[in-house]
Amino acid sequence: MDDVLARPVGKEDKAMIAVNPTLPPDAVVLLAADPVPRIRGLIAHRADLGPAERRALVADPDPHVRTNIAYRADLGPAELRALTTDPHPGVRLAVSLHPTLSEEERARIDYQVPMDHDFVFHPAPEVPRDPKTVRGNALSNHPLLRRQAARDHLLPPDLVARLAADDDLGVRVLLAQNHPDAPAPLLLRSFLEYTGPERSHLTTRPNFPTNGLAAFADHEDPEVRTLAARDPETEPTAVERLTQDPEHAVRAAATRHPNLPQSRLAVLLDDEELAHDAAANPALDLDTIRRLLNTDGRQVRPPA
Repeated sequence: MDDVLARPVGKEDKAMIAVNPTLPPDAVVLLAADPVPRIRGLIAHRADLGPAERRALVADPDPHVRTNIAYRADLGPAELRALTTDPHPGVRLAVSLHPTLSEEERARIDYQVPMDHDFVFHPAPEVPRDPKTVRGNALSNHPLLRRQAARDHLLPPDLVARLAADDDLGVRVLLAQNHPDAPAPLLLRSFLEYTGPERSHLTTRPNFPTNGLAAFADHEDPEVRTLAARDPETEPTAVERLTQDPEHAVRAAATRHPNLPQSRLAVLLDDEELAHDAAANPALDLDTIRRLLNTDGRQVRPPA
């Protein structure tokens, strides 16, 4: 391995070497001092990193490297002290999650939690998370630890109730996206407040409500207006109006609503854009369904 590293090696090749699980100790030492920050950052994650190299990376001039090293569970007290007062906010945020810190020690760190992250669905891990760790995270004052707990599909009812009322948007949305028993008020609130990726996934959760959604028929957000098409009590006049909405998704959803007046439904069966949605409307009468079946979906009027 030393012979390989002694020869000119491209950055990508060297990166592959840095994550090689069979890397010998002397190569780890060599790469921990590599002039390329990315390589040092990769080495910072290795379980076989020696104490001397770890201490050196804690004091690395590159904040990306220091951020990576801050996530290590084997940091000593002196290393933790150095990282908790690091001049870079990303490093301080990373070390604020360290499992050996107490809540009081975390509170003394000057960190800021980003709000521009994506809050999405995460598949359940093959091995359930440690319940004690999950509970500790859920009760933590640190929003990122509570966000970790909120992703747990097996979160018990008392913690579901607690996190559903959390003051952090990320905690609430992650709970809504991931827990099978997320309550209906939380699901609706999360949909209204979160506009990031997989927002629509919230409407697929088991407890997402339908009643009361008609109130959103005139909302300025088209995705929220679409909710009105999920409410069985939405008035026919509102449904008809939504079939003329500027946004296609709103028009299509309203076209499938059973309260759509039959006169408007008949018009939409001839509409090139919305004919398929109109054909899926559960309020179609049997005669119209038979005509559609006999004409390959084309709306052919019977002779007068």
